[in-house]
Amino acid sequence: MNLAIYLLPIFAAMFYGMGFALMDRALQATNVVTYMILGALISFPLVGILAYTKREKVSFEFINSWQDIALVIAAVLAPALGWFLTAYTIKNIGGAYAAFAEVSYPLFTILFLFAFFGIKNFDWHLLVGGCMIILGSFILVMGQFNTKGG
Repeated sequence: MNLAIYLLPIFAAMFYGMGFALMDRALQATNVVTYMILGALISFPLVGILAYTKREKVSFEFINSWQDIALVIAAVLAPALGWFLTAYTIKNIGGAYAAFAEVSYPLFTILFLFAFFGIKNFDWHLLVGGCMIILGSFILVMGQFNTKGG
């Protein structure tokens, strides 16, 4: 495997950062529902380009198992709900706040991997770091809440 594949999450983070900054202004010009609909419409051609360039075919083999159906639906629904909540946060509070508060998702990823699948490929420094992220997010949320008169 080449180095480029390991850089993809960094590029994804850059696009998320750019997206948060752009959403901060774009959601002043439109509402979250319109933004989400446009995002869904734009996703179709992007997925088409991916399917064409990677020569991946659409596959519904997962429908042979109720467990796989539930898993795929949950895996699509969870980030969509997260993105929806993020858009509302950016619209009502701001992109900078949303970006820093959302940084706690790696800890939740580890917790859900353990709770759902029993995966324990983490050690104490990952847990301590995750707890520090949660503490930092808590400080940020409470500071924003107190400053804005929540």
